[in-house]
Amino acid sequence: MKTVTGRPRRLENQIWSADRPPPRVRMVVEMAWAKPSLEGATCIGTLWPNGTLFEMVRFNKGNQGPDELTQDELDRWIESFPIQ
Repeated sequence: MKTVTGRPRRLENQIWSADRPPPRVRMVVEMAWAKPSLEGATCIGTLWPNGTLFEMVRFNKGNQGPDELTQDELDRWIESFPIQ
């Protein structure tokens, strides 16, 4: 029995080692007809017990202009919120 419980722990240590970021799940809620805008948007970051970072982003307004939100801008914006 000792061997069976030890193997999953060793596997977890290999998967979530210090040189690799923890697993991340990002849910994005936005209006289908509009480009996302950071104005009025919200973000909640939660660390799950297994070490996974869950991020829920909600866009409340659409961007009607020509500017499009890039992935880098979104990532920097999300990182500005605390993880609960």
